[in-house]
Amino acid sequence: MAKTFIGRIFDIQDTTDVERTVTSITKGSALKGFNVWILICSSILASIGLDVNSTAVIIGAMLISPLMNPILGIGLSLGINDRDLFIKALRNLTMATLFSLLASTLYFLLTPLGSITSELAARTKPTLLDVLVALFGGIAGIISSSRTESNNAIPGVAIATALMPPLCTAGFGIASGNWMYFLGAFYLFFINAVFISLSTYLIVKYLKFPLKEYVNSRTRKRYARLSAVLVALVLLPSVYFLYNVYSELRTKRKIEQLVIQPISDDGNEILKWEYVKKDSVTDVSIYYSGKAINEEKRKEMEMVCEANGVDNCKLQVMRVNMTKEEITGLSEATSRRMLEDMELKMAQQRLSSEDSAHMWETEMLQVSREAAVAFDFIDSMWMGKTFMVKDSTRLDTLVNVWYKSRRPMDKKQEQQVSGFIKLRLKTDTVIMRDL
Repeated sequence: MAKTFIGRIFDIQDTTDVERTVTSITKGSALKGFNVWILICSSILASIGLDVNSTAVIIGAMLISPLMNPILGIGLSLGINDRDLFIKALRNLTMATLFSLLASTLYFLLTPLGSITSELAARTKPTLLDVLVALFGGIAGIISSSRTESNNAIPGVAIATALMPPLCTAGFGIASGNWMYFLGAFYLFFINAVFISLSTYLIVKYLKFPLKEYVNSRTRKRYARLSAVLVALVLLPSVYFLYNVYSELRTKRKIEQLVIQPISDDGNEILKWEYVKKDSVTDVSIYYSGKAINEEKRKEMEMVCEANGVDNCKLQVMRVNMTKEEITGLSEATSRRMLEDMELKMAQQRLSSEDSAHMWETEMLQVSREAAVAFDFIDSMWMGKTFMVKDSTRLDTLVNVWYKSRRPMDKKQEQQVSGFIKLRLKTDTVIMRDL
């Protein structure tokens, strides 16, 4: 009894209209006349929304986009073994993709804006979660399309699966020459297309749509194997992207806990912060108002981050004599200009610190050579500097010297060498080590 009751709740076959579904999707898969105009308008609207960071405009473009029907057509054709419908739907999807890429590329070539916005960046790293969105969105789409009664699920599916924005982001990648954006965004579109088609195929098979052409078991098994390989190949990059997203989120939480929260707890107001991973270095930029953070405190926080798994953490802090409310009260253009100026200053500071590090390395090399000449009992010498936390609140800079000599240095000779290095490098602590 319970099984029958549950079966009635989840049953969707009684309200399925097979003939209406096939006719509707077949007609909708066509790309001609008004569909082409709507497609181009949708592409331009999505590009504008991405360019000005407007979620509302992007949603409007997704609602009017006719990209869903050819994708449903591919899944349906595979489910009912309709070769003509498959060729037609695939051809129309290819043409729609090219038209959308062309329209968005032209827009981003002509727009006076064209900078990378958060809406653009959000569509360049698809993950396994996007696969799930496409899969369940496709299931909802085909179930909704196959009902005898009308319903309003299709607009929601169009918004959830987001087919047009990734294509327009790929167009931005072409226009700007940013091929990583193009590949990431086009991969997101490809994921959506494949898994919406896959979910359509599965539901069509579940609902037992009649086959248009008979296919023998051997051919069916071959198609199944090819489909499994295709799905696996599509899935693998998304798993990798999901791992990267998880790693970035974990790093962000560590920085929030170890750096951002302590600065805030000290009575400061965080205006904006971000981090960028470059090779093996983690650059953290912080804009805040309140008490000044001295160099010692900054280096201490870097060491704490590195001790907790944030590789090669480099903090750049910029103090602003304004509160977040005051900045919010400024015009958007003024706020953006002010933040751009601060980012420029921070970049200059970073270059300056890199130059200082280079100068320090050059100076140590020069002093090593001078010492080898001044003290003939030294064969070779290497130098480096380390930072140590002193009294849990202060940093101490130490100069480490590694040397090779013909014979062990006595106390007097070691004092002579360390005194020479202290004088030349203007430091008070030198640690000598015999190799």
